[in-house]
Amino acid sequence: MRFLSPVFVLAWLVWSASSQAQIGSAPLPPEPVAQPAPDAVSDSREAEWYGVDVPVTSQERRERDAALGRALAQVAVRMSGRADAPTNPVVRKATRIAESMVLSSDYRQIEEMAGGVPVQRSVLAVRFDPEAIDALVMAAGLPLWSGARAKPMLWFAIDDGSGGGARLVSAQQINVVKPLAQRGLERGVRFLLPSGTSVEQPAATSIWALDASALSLLTSRYGGRLQLLGKMSRSAAGGWSAEWLLADGDSELRRWSSSDPSPQRVIASGADTAADVLARRSAVVVPAGAPVVVDAEISNIRNQDDWLALAAYLQSIPVLRGFEILEAQPTALRLRLDLAVGRERFDAMLVGGRLLVPAEPASTTDGPSRYRLAR
Repeated sequence: MRFLSPVFVLAWLVWSASSQAQIGSAPLPPEPVAQPAPDAVSDSREAEWYGVDVPVTSQERRERDAALGRALAQVAVRMSGRADAPTNPVVRKATRIAESMVLSSDYRQIEEMAGGVPVQRSVLAVRFDPEAIDALVMAAGLPLWSGARAKPMLWFAIDDGSGGGARLVSAQQINVVKPLAQRGLERGVRFLLPSGTSVEQPAATSIWALDASALSLLTSRYGGRLQLLGKMSRSAAGGWSAEWLLADGDSELRRWSSSDPSPQRVIASGADTAADVLARRSAVVVPAGAPVVVDAEISNIRNQDDWLALAAYLQSIPVLRGFEILEAQPTALRLRLDLAVGRERFDAMLVGGRLLVPAEPASTTDGPSRYRLAR
């Protein structure tokens, strides 16, 4: 059997020494608090939450990598319901290999209004692999917010102090609540607006009273129960203030308030707390499998560039705590992998990848787990 040159094998062994020293040193993910069947979770995904548009200033490689990292962080927020998900060590490490979880990406030009003037903006539209994202969220010990998500009806009224009293914001004035709608999308919540019919216009009085019971019948006509009531006015100290009420039918879930010199920030303030409450109701920590050490064989290594790409990739996998090289062959490598998750979740993270893919399903049979360099 031919082996790689001693210099090349030595380089691998030296490079991997630091990785071996870390085997078993990383903390385990938090203990799961609930254990729904993983299949039930994956079968009820909503595809829209795995895609995101992120602003870019160029199409250079460095800018693209940074944009993909931001996109992955935002999708982790949506799928966990946690605004602090990007600070999780596993998620933070995964942002450096975000491209390995991408199904598709495309540069686009979109038009936005700024000060009443249309402005062209460049974005990178990214769609991530759901299996890989779900596995990442589970491996990070974060709750997974899966399944169909209810769309709260937004009953919002504004009194700007001009003497006309409180006015209902309907679908015809959607730009007024755009800050809230945009922040809601970032957090994984889509709000609905009433049509503003003659029957609904008098609802401004009930909104101002934050009377969820009075509005529940109107909300039910749109086929739902969840409703977010908000009223905004100029504050005595200057600026703007708002009061919010999130309700399920006429049952109050949370009440909060906010104030700020910026009316846009006050309007957006309704989204985060609503998302926090809804995520806590539905998101659960799903077991990622017990940590395991497996022997693996990686094939289809054709040249030095492949070796270097594989080395960098292994070093960056967020749930790989360490590895030991067992044998280096001309086109393959045998390793011992120390995983922070079960092999099935590890493989799921690789499914959408463009570099390393499972060559066979996970099994309990003897012999190494087989992977293939997809280049």
